[in-house]
Amino acid sequence: MLGDSANMPLLGQLAYQSANLDDFRRYMSSSYCEHRIYRKGGGKAVDARHHRAPLKTMSLNYLQYGADVEIYPGFFETFYMIEMPVTGWTELEHCRQTIRNQCGTAAIISPTERVSSTWSADCGQRMVKISRTALESRLCEMIGRAVTDPLVFDPHIDFGSRDGRSIELLCNFLFEQHQMDPGLMGDLRVSQELERALMTTLLVAQPHNYSELLRINGVGVLPRHVRKAIEYIEQNLQEEIPMKSLIAVSNVSARALYTGFERFVGAPPQVYIRNRRLEGAYQRLLSADTSETVSDIATQWGFSHLGRFSADYKRRFGELPSETLKR
Repeated sequence: MLGDSANMPLLGQLAYQSANLDDFRRYMSSSYCEHRIYRKGGGKAVDARHHRAPLKTMSLNYLQYGADVEIYPGFFETFYMIEMPVTGWTELEHCRQTIRNQCGTAAIISPTERVSSTWSADCGQRMVKISRTALESRLCEMIGRAVTDPLVFDPHIDFGSRDGRSIELLCNFLFEQHQMDPGLMGDLRVSQELERALMTTLLVAQPHNYSELLRINGVGVLPRHVRKAIEYIEQNLQEEIPMKSLIAVSNVSARALYTGFERFVGAPPQVYIRNRRLEGAYQRLLSADTSETVSDIATQWGFSHLGRFSADYKRRFGELPSETLKR
């Protein structure tokens, strides 16, 4: 069991507590999404509590169970969740990865990817729940077009990195500011700006399947011929893309197109196409079923030479495609 509630985050924002696991499961299912919770070793006794501070498109939360539990929510569907243990640990199965999460580390759960977790009895977590609609809308604003595939993050947030530290500091600020002055955080003019800052930082700092597009848009307004070529590439990523087609849609010379990509994208068209296809293959490998092979997926994404694909893939993601497939 956990200690005195006086040191828990969001003190004064208790939403629910229960000593019965079934009772607390019903509450959590109605508050978040339908899921199953089991106490390891059997029994129903818990010391469960949920603190919640709603904002506009987010909520700040603290959650504990006070027992060793296994949780199977399936898919969150309508929201993302940043999970940051303050005591104890969790072990997440998400995006075909096993993530050990404890104080000083964090994870982000994407709504369209299956998740399950194990919590230690002494685990208490700060959590930031973010509306899927709001985060994907912010992404649309930043890339300048509609989101065609679900936004999926790399689930592990590395607080030891510069980018991860930026996410941690913003989350810490939200919790500390709410504890210090909940009235100010209740002002929509304040909470909307802080929410926007966290969403923008997440999208820029945490790797996801739109990171390459976001990086390109971050360099400024793209010239029309570069933008037209990129739009064509994105619409035909799994098809053959000859240079003559890019020249035709961009309506400039081959030299002007190359120069534009080098200046505004940071790489020639062929390298951009290869990187985007590698990202597509990576996401497919993460979600592939047991009947699919690396060769199948490489072919789907336009890679005909498996050895070259594997070498390029390892340079970009730090592991072989077969290793991603086994996660």
